[in-house]
Amino acid sequence: MAVDLSPGYRQERLVVTGADDSGTPGTYGWDGGLGTSFRVDPRRQAVTIFLTQRAWTSPVPPPVCHDFWTTARAALA
Repeated sequence: MAVDLSPGYRQERLVVTGADDSGTPGTYGWDGGLGTSFRVDPRRQAVTIFLTQRAWTSPVPPPVCHDFWTTARAALA
């Protein structure tokens, strides 16, 4: 679960507080509505950056983001 630190579309700063596919608790990051996302995971000492050239159609990250985070997490395990 991630807590949104800036409620509002296209400017999502967040901190992971529980089970989440984008990082361990304490991970923080940002989701941009124009297809960008990053996470900093202090526990794993890792930074993931996801860049696309496609605007998101909702405030919820598209499935391809979750696929990226799941793959990155598996690579760091």
